[in-house]
Amino acid sequence: MDERNKQIAYKVISIMYFLTILAMQGIVLYRQFIMGQNYNDFEDIAILMTVNSVFLISALLYFGAIPIQKLKIKSILLIYLLFVVLGSLFTYARYNIFQSPGLSVGQLIDKLIIIVSIIGMLMGFWIVLSVLGQKRAEKELE
Repeated sequence: MDERNKQIAYKVISIMYFLTILAMQGIVLYRQFIMGQNYNDFEDIAILMTVNSVFLISALLYFGAIPIQKLKIKSILLIYLLFVVLGSLFTYARYNIFQSPGLSVGQLIDKLIIIVSIIGMLMGFWIVLSVLGQKRAEKELE
């Protein structure tokens, strides 16, 4: 394959990968919230998607596909806050809207602490990977 054909193939593969992940997410949400299935019925799919997404973002950061070095601290904090808000909204919906006896305020706060901690660790991990990737790239250029 010449370079042009490789680029087209990479683009098609990327689009199909993204559509597959979106379809899997849609299936999980449909099974959980519309069909009311227990989480144990599709836990394997949810774990696979979570691990896949974390490793995908990690690899993109490490190999420089996402140039996090160009982001300002304010932007990184806004991304962190966005992840926390999305995680909190999903948790609230899951436990207080789609389950009949909802969680108490104390239980929701406990879940919020877990969300803030996990997202903080992920963001820290991603920042470290991005810095290591940048150092790797600089070393290769020497």
